[in-house]
Amino acid sequence: MSKSYEQLVKRVQKEIGSPKAQSEHCVELQRQLDDTADDWAHMLSDLGTIENVDLIPLDDTAEQVRVRWNPEGAM
Repeated sequence: MSKSYEQLVKRVQKEIGSPKAQSEHCVELQRQLDDTADDWAHMLSDLGTIENVDLIPLDDTAEQVRVRWNPEGAM
């Protein structure tokens, strides 16, 4: 796993773990300038494999996505 991918994953985990995201079961993620297209696509692919997680593109390029999850569905 590349260092750039690890940094992206840590940033996304921090955003998903924020109190607001946890209470709303939703977070909007945006690709940053230092995120490579491959890292971003890999991260979205990984998120898409998680049960009860929905990815909703907010633009035509999927550089901004809404991630929603249903914690009750995971039980």
